Amino acid sequence: MKTTISLAALAAVAVGVLSLGCGSSNGASGGTDGGVGPSDSTTGGRDGISPSGDGTAGPGDATTPLGDGTTGKDVTTPPGDGSIGPPGPRTILSFDPDWLFFVGDPAGAQDTTFADTAWRSLSVPHDWAIEGATPPSNPFSMSAATLGRGAYAPSGVAWYRRHFTLPSSLSGQEIYIEFDGIMENSDVYINGTHLGHHPYGYVTLRYDMTSSVTFGTTDNVLAVRCDTSTQPAERFYAGAGIYRHVRLIATNPVHVDQWATYIQVPSPTAASATVNVSTSVLNSGTTAESVIVQGVVTDPTGTALPAVSTVAQMIAPGAATAFTFTVPVTSPMLWDLDTPNMYQLTTNVQVGGTTVDDDVESFGIRDLVYNNGLTLNGKAIKLQGIANHQDLHGLGMAAPQRAIQRRLAQLKSIGVNAFRTAHNPPNPDFLELTDRMGILVLDEFTDVWTEHKYTDVGDYAAYFLEDSTAPTGLPAPPSAAKGTKWWEVDFSGWIMRDRNHPSIAILSMGNEIHDSITVRTPILTEMVAISHQLDPAHMDTQALLNPATSGDYPGTTTSSLLDVWGDNYDVNTCVQALKQVHTTSGVMTEEGQETSTWTTVMATEGLTGEFIWTGTDYLGEANTEWPAIGNNQALLDALGVVQPQGYTWQGIWGAPKTTRPATGTNAAKIVLTADHDTVLTDWNDISFVQAAIVDATGSIVTSSNVPVTFAITGPGTIVAVDSASMVNETFRGNVRNAYQGLAYALVQATGAGTITVTASATGLTGGTATVTASAGAFVPCSGTCD
Repeated sequence: MKTTISLAALAAVAVGVLSLGCGSSNGASGGTDGGVGPSDSTTGGRDGISPSGDGTAGPGDATTPLGDGTTGKDVTTPPGDGSIGPPGPRTILSFDPDWLFFVGDPAGAQDTTFADTAWRSLSVPHDWAIEGATPPSNPFSMSAATLGRGAYAPSGVAWYRRHFTLPSSLSGQEIYIEFDGIMENSDVYINGTHLGHHPYGYVTLRYDMTSSVTFGTTDNVLAVRCDTSTQPAERFYAGAGIYRHVRLIATNPVHVDQWATYIQVPSPTAASATVNVSTSVLNSGTTAESVIVQGVVTDPTGTALPAVSTVAQMIAPGAATAFTFTVPVTSPMLWDLDTPNMYQLTTNVQVGGTTVDDDVESFGIRDLVYNNGLTLNGKAIKLQGIANHQDLHGLGMAAPQRAIQRRLAQLKSIGVNAFRTAHNPPNPDFLELTDRMGILVLDEFTDVWTEHKYTDVGDYAAYFLEDSTAPTGLPAPPSAAKGTKWWEVDFSGWIMRDRNHPSIAILSMGNEIHDSITVRTPILTEMVAISHQLDPAHMDTQALLNPATSGDYPGTTTSSLLDVWGDNYDVNTCVQALKQVHTTSGVMTEEGQETSTWTTVMATEGLTGEFIWTGTDYLGEANTEWPAIGNNQALLDALGVVQPQGYTWQGIWGAPKTTRPATGTNAAKIVLTADHDTVLTDWNDISFVQAAIVDATGSIVTSSNVPVTFAITGPGTIVAVDSASMVNETFRGNVRNAYQGLAYALVQATGAGTITVTASATGLTGGTATVTASAGAFVPCSGTCD
């Protein structure tokens, strides 16, 4: 069984140091509550099936699993003597809590002897740009190097450090550290040894620390430096820091390699399905080993199907060997939008009759086909999509999974069934949710290739064609790649990490790429070749910019490469060009909110749907718009309140009808309501406590923008204050100006008990809400929820 150990269990035997550095200005961060997290203190299309991504959960008690929410990752409570006990085949430890943080770039911060006792303590995920170097001060500045495109947010270099020890029971294991996302230009060190450098902030990185860690009572120091100082960079808000989960992985020297397991289920029916699995086992040891791989599929009810084993293969030291096997499934429970059934595959690596490694993947069985349109399990569907950036407003890029779940549920309530990850690979937590909630995904690689957009000298084009430096933190590109440039490494790793998710409906090679077609064609040719080699189950598209004038159409080069024609804001060209791709299918990868395009989509069989810009308001893309730091013309505002255009699309898409509440007149009091009146002691859980300014009849006074002061007692903390306003003000502290009569306190639990939140404003009767906190691990919902 897989052993998942919480940080609390590790703390019983060890305390350690991990350090990372990220770019910023100067000075140490203050000690006020600026971090998010309870631990903060000072011919048809290719079809397939997919597992969900591995992500770590928050810092809970000893029964807290990793935050990827997948089932089957057994939680092992340590023995009462505080020892971890004998390691399981694979140990996964959340490394989210107990970090030390500093904004600046002090010399020697990677060294074990560096003095860090004055640094601020916090948990990751953490986005320091959303809070600034000295929270709760307002971090936004009209003179910020990020410009309005980057939300006028701070940038620069910053460091994170974490001290830790490893129990002797893990000696002899391979020790890896994995980061779901570091923004950006990161350098990772262990005990002063440089593990790797990586520019792109949206990919998951895994580094081998085995040769540089010590076991027993000796302190280890892991350090990473992130640098966002080259600005302007992204043309939208990107954040800064270790903004996604971190985990330590300990495996036997003979183990399943990084993202090596690939699951396909070709043409499943309600009667039967065949799960085809390929994987690769790496032997990092010093002797050859005879290896058998056993596959165990568990259905959505938790029932394990009969195990399937491969023949034995000898793996030489330092070598990796491919294994394949199939698992028949009778009467499969299909994954679809209404019943997103999830299966689980456990890949056991056996040496001498003993299981030495177990790699767990979640997946769904569904038949997704592009052929003159799109069908899911034989039923024609249209993608009722929105395109969204990744920020969660006051939480920035470091959002608890509950907050992401809340946003997805809000979008589903107006009829959204598809989400475009504009314009970068998403958080693994997000893909786990779309798998479980039944939302299709257009998964996008990047916003630029070789040519910058605007004057954004720090965007991905600065690194796209650079030769990568080893180790990259990602698997080696496949044979279809012509080299190991950063884009080839990142692109291959992105495909491998995400390819098993059933919610992924299509892959986008990029958004509105500005390179000439002469430059684009060989790159697109290689991208499609890599994608088809690593993931033959998914279709490839591209969000094309002005294809009728950029050489893409009426030429046939682009259409001969793409599986599905993709087009931004040019539905007429899309209708014509989709006839040229082999699936005779197209998608409006981006479109405005006018309804005429949807009429064309519904009337055109080959048009599979559209992605509206945008689903929710977002930070950035606000150049020269100071004091505004974001955009507010979406279907929902930044906190999820449906806007007039959202109600229009709710009706068009046939979602259950809701109406806008009545507007109040004279503000009289504050009504305080928690969207969840229970919360767990897990970083991934959070409650949005809404302060509504209402009149005597209880109607919201949308004209009110009074400052609302929040206070909290009990085992909880206000990690952010928020409203849907795009005018710059701090998201930290305890005061927020209401916007359209609403303000929010975002609350997390620091322990079990009753949390009381109050809200007050001059001249108004105050409000109170209570939230009950309890120990436990957050488990994402399934289907329509939240």
